[in-house]
Amino acid sequence: MKKKVLVLGFLGYNISHFDGQTNKTRNVYDLLRSKRNELESLKYFDTQKFRYSFSAPFEMIISIIRCDTLIYIPAHNNLKFLFPIIYLFCKLLKINILYIVVGGWLDEYLENKRFHVYLLTNIQGIFPQTHQLSEKLRQHYLFKNVVYFPNFRMHSFVPTFIQNYNVFRIVFMARICRLKGIDTIFELARHIEDKYRNNHTFIIDFYGPIQSDDLEYFNEEMAKFEFISYKGILNPENIYAKLNEYDLLILPTRYPGEGFPGTILDAYISGIPVVVSNWKYLSEFVNQGESGFLFDPNREDEFPFYIEKLYHDRDLLQQMKKKAFEKSQNYSSEGAWNIIKNYI
Repeated sequence: MKKKVLVLGFLGYNISHFDGQTNKTRNVYDLLRSKRNELESLKYFDTQKFRYSFSAPFEMIISIIRCDTLIYIPAHNNLKFLFPIIYLFCKLLKINILYIVVGGWLDEYLENKRFHVYLLTNIQGIFPQTHQLSEKLRQHYLFKNVVYFPNFRMHSFVPTFIQNYNVFRIVFMARICRLKGIDTIFELARHIEDKYRNNHTFIIDFYGPIQSDDLEYFNEEMAKFEFISYKGILNPENIYAKLNEYDLLILPTRYPGEGFPGTILDAYISGIPVVVSNWKYLSEFVNQGESGFLFDPNREDEFPFYIEKLYHDRDLLQQMKKKAFEKSQNYSSEGAWNIIKNYI
């Protein structure tokens, strides 16, 4: 029987840029919209409305009442404050809840939240984006309704695997803050400047929203290096074509809530490998020496070592570009649909 599906989360259609939470919510909605003929109806409620509309709570409840399957994609405050109310309405009206987990914070978040654990135990499905988090949720909280649901993208992009021997182009695309590793990147820049003083073949470009409390630090560090630039925020339609112009994406993150960063998947789709910190769950998404390199964040020498390895060995770089694109095919929208459709 076809279902009336509601996607509830922060879609942020009234903002010009967005984070991983918003991107995942939009991707899930777009995936369901592409399968619209397999559903009776598809609606969404954008929780951005809570920022500007007094009637938002009532609109949300009415939207929930009119569905029979709720695709729920919350961030921290939504889960903490709204979920008990949402659960109550869904329980009374026999509406199925599918909780799509974004990031890697849920296991730690649920510590000492026995009420939320009880509620989550009784919904139809919890869908984390990493195998390790899925296993933690099963073991720590004895959830029997956990289903691995990886990050994915809907696209038709085919990279050109550009090879430029005159310049080595490095890109960072994420929220610009120290927790995402920009301080580590500036240490890399110092290393490059000291070791390759007369060699101007490195370029490091930053893309992404700048976190306000790191803005002054970022600007001060940027001013020290001629080969580093801030390029603003990429339009989603241009991400793959622009990343395809680079040789390597870097993400030396130590962000506590890291799950499966979309920037890694965007790099793979664009045909470029990654060098990322071996942090939280990231080892699940990088085939060492194939789609990229994982470095130990506690060893200062490893990060520049892998950068220089690819700088000097362009044949290896070219091989890894192709392996990165192959890796992206593990995270297709069709694969995601084949998982979620069984629970709608």
